[in-house]
Order: sequence, then structure tokens, then C-alpha cells
Amino acid sequence: MKRNAPVKRVEVTGKAQSFARALGGKHPRGDVKVTLDRNVVELGSLDKVYFPDKGYTKADLFRYLYAVAAVMLPYLKDRPLILKRYPDGVDGKFFFQHDVDRVPTYVETFSTEAQGHKVDYVVCNNRATLLYLANLGVIPIHPWHSRRQSIDHPDYIVFDLDPGKVEFEIVRRVALAVKAFLDRLGLDAYPKTSGSRGMHVYVPLKPRYRYEECARFAERVAKQIVKENPDITTTERALDRRKPNRVYVDYLQNARGKTIVAAYSVRERPAASVSAPLTWKEVEREITPGDFTIATMPGRIRRKGDLFAEVLRNKQTLQDALEKLEAIENR
Repeated sequence: MKRNAPVKRVEVTGKAQSFARALGGKHPRGDVKVTLDRNVVELGSLDKVYFPDKGYTKADLFRYLYAVAAVMLPYLKDRPLILKRYPDGVDGKFFFQHDVDRVPTYVETFSTEAQGHKVDYVVCNNRATLLYLANLGVIPIHPWHSRRQSIDHPDYIVFDLDPGKVEFEIVRRVALAVKAFLDRLGLDAYPKTSGSRGMHVYVPLKPRYRYEECARFAERVAKQIVKENPDITTTERALDRRKPNRVYVDYLQNARGKTIVAAYSVRERPAASVSAPLTWKEVEREITPGDFTIATMPGRIRRKGDLFAEVLRNKQTLQDALEKLEAIENR
């Protein structure tokens, strides 16, 4: 039964080290407390292996998140999170957590109606929270499409390109087809790898449209893309019903409470791959999702900066796009 008590805030105290000192060694072990932005964060089992194929440990995950926090946090700011927890690493069992009842004082939360009752979601607005989540075994980070200030109005639409058994070469072709169609509607779109075998295409918006409006628009666009590219796309969700070499253009992830893994998030994959923002020129080339991991992404960010930044800045409206879409549908 759903509790009615507010979230309990727990102050974490005690002797703490700087992050660099605590995790600067080659093979950190045991449990530590670190200071992040004047907050004390407990990090446990540093030597626990989270990605057995590569030998990456919890400490490696902590170090990656610390390194990319500055570019990652803006995509999490003020968004409720669904926590997918792997307490024993990617080869262990996992579970989803929506609701929290006890968090450190530095962790913000947001209460909203979901799943038929009030849910207290974690909101990740600082580095301390990012590391706290990793300490819980959260590997992929799944934010809502809306922020708490406008919770019923998403600020982007996402097309999730699900490959099933299709080669990534075809996924890239589908992403370019999605871009070409959105170009015709006058909408800018931005790609990233899913961190697995698929891709995500984001269409940033002003948060003025309700989830239902965004979901309906995404459905109409997806169906038109499939109509124009029937040899490589489908809106058939069931894998066993898809025709060969078709990528599922998933528009269903735009409903309220649905989530897509965040930019720069680590995925629960053996190689510790990362959801990597791309340029469209890169999508045209022979890239592979395995190019982007916790080992390679910090250097990529230093070289190229935040390739997804326009998703935060380029707030678009749908008025003209809806008129153009209707004209295409009526031909």
C-alpha cells in the first residue's frame, strides 16, 4: 500500500576525502566517503566488478560519471528519474525503482501522480546525486521528457530506432530518413546512439504541448516515415512479426512517464558502452555503437564538446510542422 509520509532526508557526515584522492589510485578498494560540492557522499565496494567482460569496477563507473558530470547534468536537471538498479553489475539481476522514501539531504525529489498514485521520484541536479545513484547500482539513467516546472509538457519528442536483429548500417539509414522527413516539416533534430544497438532522434520543443499532443504528432510522423520507407522501417512492435531488415520507429516512448536513456549515460552492456551524441555527418559515416564507451567518451567530449547542446537551446514549436504534415498526409 502506498505510504503517505514525506520523503525522509538523511544527513551524511563523517570524515571525507576529495574525490581525486579517494579514487585516484589504479585499483581503489573498499568503501570511502568523498566531498562533492560541500556534500559528503558514501561510495561503497569500489573494487566490485560491474562489467566483467572488460573488468570495469564500480570505481571505474564513479570516475566516468565524475568526468562527464558537467555535460551530463543539464540533460537531467529537474527531471524525474526512473532508476534501473544493478547492485551486482550488468551480469546480475536488476530491478526498477520509481518511488523513494529515504534519501540524503543533497538529493532532490519530486512528487507527482503516476501509476495511479503519488510517486516521489529522484531528481538529479548535482554531482553528489549522480554518484549516489551509481552507488545504488543505477547504470542507465532514465529521465522523463519533461521537467518538474512543466511536468505535463515535454520539452522534446524522441524517435527511438529499435533495430531488433538488424545491422547498425540500416539503423543509420533509418535515422537519416527520419532527419530528411523532419527537415521537410521544418524541424531540427539531433541524433545519439542508444548506447546499445539502436539510435535516438530528438526534436526539442518549447514546453507548451501536452504529452498527448506530442505522442499523437510522433505517431503520425512515424507512420508517414514508414509509408515512404517501407523497405527498412516498420511500426510493428513485436519482434517476431517484423519483416526482415526493418527498424522499428518507436513513437510510443512519448507518453507521460515514459523515459529514454539520457545523453552520456552508461548502458548495461558488457563493454560499458555510452549513449553518445552524434553529428549528422557522423551518422552518414560508418560508425558503430561500440566506438563510444566509458573509456573513450571523456576524451571525445574534450575534443568535440557537447554535441547535444542544441537540444537544450533550440526550443521549437509544432504549428508550421503540423500544417506541413497534414499536407503530406493528404496527398
